[in-house]
Amino acid sequence: MNEDIFWKVKVLAYVHDPAEKALILFRSKGHEAGTVAQLKARLQQDLGYSAEAMQRLLDMIKKGDRWASSADRPSLPMNMGGHVNFAGDPRLRHPLSGEELILRTLESTVPPESVEAESLAHYQRLIVQQDGRVDWKKTFLSMWRFGPCAPTKELGALWGELPADTRSPDHSIWDHLSLTSAFAGTLAAGGPALLLMSFGPVQGFIAQARSISDLWAGSHLLSSMVWAALEEVCERYGPDVVLFPKLHGVPQVDLWVRAALGEDVWNKAASPTSSASQPEWIHRDTDRNPLFVAALPNRFVALVPAEEATDLADQICCKVRRWVQKKAQQSLEELGKISGLDGAGDADKQLQRHFKDFPETFWAVVPWRLAGDASLADEELKRALEILGAEPCYLGQTLESLLRKRVTVGSGAIFYQPNPGVAYPGLYELLERLHAATKTLRITEQSEEKGYRCSLCGEREWLAHDRGTPQKPTGIYTPPGQRQDTLWTRVAQRAPALAKEGEHLCGWCALKRTWPRLFAEEICHALGKDRLDRFVLSTHAIAVSTSLWRWLELQPPGTVVSPQFTQLVAELETLAKSLKEQRGVALPAKLYTKVLQMQWPQETIMQLKRIPALLDAVDNEEAYQLAVKAFKTYLGFMPETYYALVLLDGDQMGRWLAAAVEGRPRLADRFHAKTLEDLQTFDELQPYLEAPRLASPAWHQAVSSALNAFSIHVSRKIVEDLFMGKLIYAGGDDLMAMVAVHDLPALMFALRCAFSGCLPQGEDNRSFWKKLGAEPNGLKLASGYALVNTPAGRELHRLMGKKATASIGAVIAHHQAPLARVLGELRAAIQKAKSEGGRDAFCLTVCKRSGGTEHLVGRWELDQAWQDGDMGLLLDLRDVLAHDVSRRVAYELSEVFRCVPAEEAALAAVMACQFRRKAKGDDPGSVDLAHQLATRATRRNPPSFHGTSTWPQPNRWLRDMLLTAEFLAREGRVGERAVKGKEVL
Repeated sequence: MNEDIFWKVKVLAYVHDPAEKALILFRSKGHEAGTVAQLKARLQQDLGYSAEAMQRLLDMIKKGDRWASSADRPSLPMNMGGHVNFAGDPRLRHPLSGEELILRTLESTVPPESVEAESLAHYQRLIVQQDGRVDWKKTFLSMWRFGPCAPTKELGALWGELPADTRSPDHSIWDHLSLTSAFAGTLAAGGPALLLMSFGPVQGFIAQARSISDLWAGSHLLSSMVWAALEEVCERYGPDVVLFPKLHGVPQVDLWVRAALGEDVWNKAASPTSSASQPEWIHRDTDRNPLFVAALPNRFVALVPAEEATDLADQICCKVRRWVQKKAQQSLEELGKISGLDGAGDADKQLQRHFKDFPETFWAVVPWRLAGDASLADEELKRALEILGAEPCYLGQTLESLLRKRVTVGSGAIFYQPNPGVAYPGLYELLERLHAATKTLRITEQSEEKGYRCSLCGEREWLAHDRGTPQKPTGIYTPPGQRQDTLWTRVAQRAPALAKEGEHLCGWCALKRTWPRLFAEEICHALGKDRLDRFVLSTHAIAVSTSLWRWLELQPPGTVVSPQFTQLVAELETLAKSLKEQRGVALPAKLYTKVLQMQWPQETIMQLKRIPALLDAVDNEEAYQLAVKAFKTYLGFMPETYYALVLLDGDQMGRWLAAAVEGRPRLADRFHAKTLEDLQTFDELQPYLEAPRLASPAWHQAVSSALNAFSIHVSRKIVEDLFMGKLIYAGGDDLMAMVAVHDLPALMFALRCAFSGCLPQGEDNRSFWKKLGAEPNGLKLASGYALVNTPAGRELHRLMGKKATASIGAVIAHHQAPLARVLGELRAAIQKAKSEGGRDAFCLTVCKRSGGTEHLVGRWELDQAWQDGDMGLLLDLRDVLAHDVSRRVAYELSEVFRCVPAEEAALAAVMACQFRRKAKGDDPGSVDLAHQLATRATRRNPPSFHGTSTWPQPNRWLRDMLLTAEFLAREGRVGERAVKGKEVL
């Protein structure tokens, strides 16, 4: 591959269409005359090519453009579909749902001459020169990263969503430019191929955890490992060649781009006029820094030169294993430094054995030539699909009929002229099947582990400076409780955060345990910071935050802390004799913000932060009961002892990537309303319009960008700013968070809505957040999008859309419950949501300290009204039990339901009667709720909902609903009811 030509082709391909194309079509002299012509003239000054060489280069770009267009959008004759003036009738189509978003007209606010001038100035600022000449690689990286960032605040969030084709406005001009540059570059290098790589293990590696920090570390370590692989691809061919996941705006990728460009070039490109001016990861000096988000999945698809694909895959495998081994060695060095032991000793050989075949890597390559070159010739592709058991008719019968014969419409225009770009769905299907086949050929080598195993995973020997012998026994052969001066006993004494007393870890678990330190040091070095604070919230801190919030709400504005507060801290200090850590613990961000608003002295704030630490340090039951009594005496109520873990998982994400999910958009759902109206006049095109959308690079980019938006930009704001929680990890469609019980159901509802970017039917942002008891604080959800207010301005993020669903499992547990048990219940809860709930469901499990466990399985039903979904009902029932009706009614009804027939009228009558008997006042609303609950219970189809032929017992779901609502309604776990137009939350 000629690297010089490669990057030149990519730059010129990236500017072959102007970014403002949609805004100037039919309003100026033509989209190829303004910005494009001037940029080409500027760049060609440095090329020095002959006319013949220049033409060859332009031919490659034209071919890449044609293939990219055919791969991404429906092929239409030039004059078909009407002249869509986007500025006069601006509409976007959500690519994953087909929903139409109608924007306000732009003709008066965006003059074509103005936007062309702004765009040209924007691009010219992104050209990077070295010694008076264009640096083509840096110029490409600069354009790829900062081109989609609006040059002016007036263009704002819309700039990044401007469509590539105004007739089918469901993918952006930036997606098209990136795919064109990827195709053009690989064509210049001999021809493209698709590469799919995956890394493992995933769930088992993450799940082996004893602390919240372990959970984060496992997830983040895997994400960082994937970036080590992707970095090799990006360095060689550019980040545009990665079709999934979408890398634009991912903080870890940004960090690499900044290093590749140099700080001066980066700062010039991210000018103050750009909405991308210095992203949050540059200045944030806590673990709220987006670099701490595990944003990358464990697999990627890339468009690479076919001749180099196999060697590239082999080199990536070697590089990733070297990277992991290097990090493991750094982990061992860190432990050695802390323990004071000289050298690694025998632990070095143990480490090499533990990481010999880690991670597992699987890859497959499919050359694009299977679909032809100059024109579509896909016989080889069809044969390969058939051999692997796939349907050779990869486009479906409707589109196949258009491919195999010349279909003319109107005045004789040929409707569909295929080129190899249209074969992407077949090539991707073949790639997936080859990749799956490689996993069946897994070759494993037995590892001999002789001594005692790791106390966390129980699979490998624990690392020992002196391996010892089994005869005495010493070293790794020493039974637990008899180990004296080991690497781990020293670490436990000197750095309890890395090892608890008695813990002895293997290489895998040691790397996870030290990863937070290693990563924080790495980021400090990369960003030039002295330190980066990491706040690890304990389960007790999350639990007691409910009580502290309640106490803060009772303090009048401007109040001075009462002497009782100081007395409480003093008494807790007396009881917590074993307290080793004198500093206060981290509080949830929302609670800490509330504390700062009180404008108390720093000394008082530090005392408040010490309360959870002091409660944690009380080491016997008698002293703890005295601490609880003191808390109640001085603050007026018992401290909350329960917290919650939440696990969200997108439903059927494999089918989403394959564009095989039920209910995916039709081709008709891709077109602008004016274009669709024109196409519907042709009878011969009706089957075409009804055909389902197929997989394409733009489809994969849409899925990935939606998952990135949710995990990087939206989820943390919801978990930590709107509710009292801590995001543990958020990687695409997987999310885990810890939250106060007070906020649990509302957080679950908010996360589910944010995943799709949709609210329940009939709800607007104001009413929805008010019912959840939260302020949206600059977050709006609608039509599959999230509009987020940031210091740099408003950002529009496309989410998964209304047709995508997610299931959520949640567990409420006592803060002293073993985390391993809680995680087991959490995994069981998400499985119940998917199996018993039938996906798009939730399961809320309450693990009481007394031993009882309750499970409530419900469905979201976002396409219906608030109370038609089970979470809306749960929230309303919780509030009724907290304010209007005695909670005792839940226990009485749970017994009565055993004898009541599962009929709507009977259930409604029984509940209404009990609600009236136990009412605290005159509240007809609780009677209405009884009818809603009865209707909801009898509307279900028990076999489909529970996955069994009969109910476990009569009216089981109503019983679960009432008992769960009663637990959530207990004192301090819900806000006060609105009084005279005011709400205390």
